[in-house]
Amino acid sequence: MKYELNQLVIGRVISVKPYAIFLAFEDGVEGLLHISEISNNYIRDIEKFGVVGDEIKVKILSIDKNNGFLRVSLKQVPPEEAFTTHKNEARSIPTLPENAFDPLKENLNRWIENTLKEIKEGN
Repeated sequence: MKYELNQLVIGRVISVKPYAIFLAFEDGVEGLLHISEISNNYIRDIEKFGVVGDEIKVKILSIDKNNGFLRVSLKQVPPEEAFTTHKNEARSIPTLPENAFDPLKENLNRWIENTLKEIKEGN
């Protein structure tokens, strides 16, 4: 496949780093989706946008003439053209049992009393 600047293409996520998502395209071509090209908003967790195996439609920003490596953007894809197989709801969110903080609740008053006592005694 011949790639051109500003072309919209679908890539498969092959690696995720804190600063970028690496994609593979047809014909073995690879590319980089830098965190700054994912969104105009601050991104705390890049995996909210893609994990290994996901497919994402991106826009080509530059093509390395030596090796064909693509630099791509997600935020420059028009909303009506956007495509991703990523399912954010599939990510597991840690949960705590309802009584997880009971030991703190049971001991808090005693700790406060002991601390106030130590302050009064000058310790």
